[in-house]
Amino acid sequence: MEIAECHIGIPANMMRYRNKYQRTMYPLIELDESDGGEVLEQKWRSWCERESWKRLAFHCFIRDARTSMATLGSPGMSYAEMTLPLPEAKELWFAKTALDWKHHHHELAAGYTKRAPSVGDLLRDPGLLTSNRRRLDVQAAVSIFLNGYWSLINEYQRLSSVQRFRPWLTRMGGTSEQLLRTRHEELCKGLDQFQAIVSDWHELSCQEHLMLHLLLMNLHLSLNHLQLFSGKEGEEQARRVLANLREWADSVHGRQAVWQAGQVLRQAKLFPLGHLKDFYAVAIHHAALALWTYGVVTKTAGRSGASSSQLGQETVYLDGTISGVVTEFVHFGHGKPVIQEPIRSSGTREAAVEDPKGCMEVVQETLRSNFRGSQEMRPPIIENMCLVMKQLGDAAWAVGLS
Repeated sequence: MEIAECHIGIPANMMRYRNKYQRTMYPLIELDESDGGEVLEQKWRSWCERESWKRLAFHCFIRDARTSMATLGSPGMSYAEMTLPLPEAKELWFAKTALDWKHHHHELAAGYTKRAPSVGDLLRDPGLLTSNRRRLDVQAAVSIFLNGYWSLINEYQRLSSVQRFRPWLTRMGGTSEQLLRTRHEELCKGLDQFQAIVSDWHELSCQEHLMLHLLLMNLHLSLNHLQLFSGKEGEEQARRVLANLREWADSVHGRQAVWQAGQVLRQAKLFPLGHLKDFYAVAIHHAALALWTYGVVTKTAGRSGASSSQLGQETVYLDGTISGVVTEFVHFGHGKPVIQEPIRSSGTREAAVEDPKGCMEVVQETLRSNFRGSQEMRPPIIENMCLVMKQLGDAAWAVGLS
């Protein structure tokens, strides 16, 4: 696997040296109403070649960002170098002939005198999606934006790690901590603004929505700390981060993180059969780790007391829709947070987050049910992820936390 990973960056570097990430390589093609025959054919083929390079470059950009998210490493490609325009409308890309392409071009791209925005433009102003919606491949543009946004979050997290800053810690720090707190607020505000813009856009699929909630989840937790607590580097390191995680679980950030983790699961249940795999399986694992850690830490802290203290509280479905009950839970900690099995499963089992073993079983069923009835065999990564979650659930049960 390590050898294969070493070769991932080769296509990206080859395109970098050929300036395929530069805006100047993608000039606007002027299309006149009178164009036809060989002239039109030549313009269409020139556009297709440039668009092919553009889409290949963004494919590498997305793959690089997802590798970074999965491994918690630094991205190898920078959003700052990707000055090329975003992919144009699908109707243009899938046109079968030059005449079809010309027809769609006049219908979708007419009236624009400037090239389409770049990913950097969107990161600065997500509102550009609205003004350019007609001429862009919206689904691709949103995916590129979200994967580019991960780089901003990754930069913030690396600085936070150096400064030992976490937004849920109540201590007052110096100038660096104030700057990081402000940056965290800006990143949250940027994703909230983006979510408000695209919330009712039909072009988006459950994949883009899952990615959005995964980013929001990462803004309210430290996956490095969660992995340490789960035993990645032994018992001593798990104990070391426990105090920090107790503060996290008792804060708005902790409850916001598990709400977003629940929303990741909600979107996962909407995936077409046989599609919840690869990077998206890793995303489910990260969401499950957030739920498991929150459940174990709150249980050991005894913050919610005996189970009887929750009997009269309202149920908060973390994988449901936003409601007043959810808001009460996130801001004040009221209610009993639970997650549910997919509808396609037999029965509608639900598990409280404070039951880590039951919670992990529900997440396992979410992964497995996506391949039940599918013609495609269950990939090894799904079985591996389910095994890891089973081990987490069993570990919590073994020490009496389930």
